[in-house]
Amino acid sequence: MTQPSPLLVVGAPRSGNTLVRRVLLASGQIYIPPETYVLGEVIERWKRWRRLDWREKVFLFASYFDRHANWPEMDVPSLAAFVAEAVGWPEEKHDLRALLDGLYGFLARQHGFAAPRWGDKTPWNTMHLKSIVKFLPDAQFLYLVRDGRDSVASQVKADMRTVDVAVDRWVQANSACARFLPRDRTLKMFYEDIVTKPEGAFDRIFGFARMDFAPEYLTRVPANLGDIEQLDHHAAVLKPITPASIGNWKKTLNETDVARFPNAFRQHMTRHGYTG
Repeated sequence: MTQPSPLLVVGAPRSGNTLVRRVLLASGQIYIPPETYVLGEVIERWKRWRRLDWREKVFLFASYFDRHANWPEMDVPSLAAFVAEAVGWPEEKHDLRALLDGLYGFLARQHGFAAPRWGDKTPWNTMHLKSIVKFLPDAQFLYLVRDGRDSVASQVKADMRTVDVAVDRWVQANSACARFLPRDRTLKMFYEDIVTKPEGAFDRIFGFARMDFAPEYLTRVPANLGDIEQLDHHAAVLKPITPASIGNWKKTLNETDVARFPNAFRQHMTRHGYTG
């Protein structure tokens, strides 16, 4: 049976990817875990492991995920059970795509999801986007864009980065998306549209993803969300969708701060229609 195509939610940090994950999970048609962080790195390193035997590849693959510092947010103790399963796969399944399909399926089952399709919503994937796009030729990409000032302010408020580093991260993410995302497999959505017109926005997202949409998905909160329940900066995701955070950058930044942002930041803002 053909594996359904993955759906990757990409964009700069704090652009709505966790909210989108919650609504997609509520549909029961796809499983998206908390942020995995190492998907792109594993894809790029796989060829270096070609001389290893299958057992060694499986062990190394799993270690990249469950030895990452943020693994506890996954709310799965370890991948030992997955490793034991994958080591015994027949030779025709001895490849990276089978490992990825198997891993995300394993995580879904651990969290009580039976959806056959998987996705990923890790913003760090933009740092490896060229490799991910090439390796997953069937994947669809949902590109979330948010006012860079709000993204930066939200990263700072969550103690994720300093202002300067957050600005660079926003520029890097949007530059990578502009350069590497395939137009025929990508839907660009604005965070502001998602939180001000959620029913229309998600109807479009689900249509793009070839999934059925129902308005009740907007308010349904699935169990076992992992990082959403553990991290304070995701707390708002459990509340009703609201546009209240639009323009919040004014509470953290000021016009003088923004005026010092690099030209690349202003160019991306203009490219996406953010003015004033």
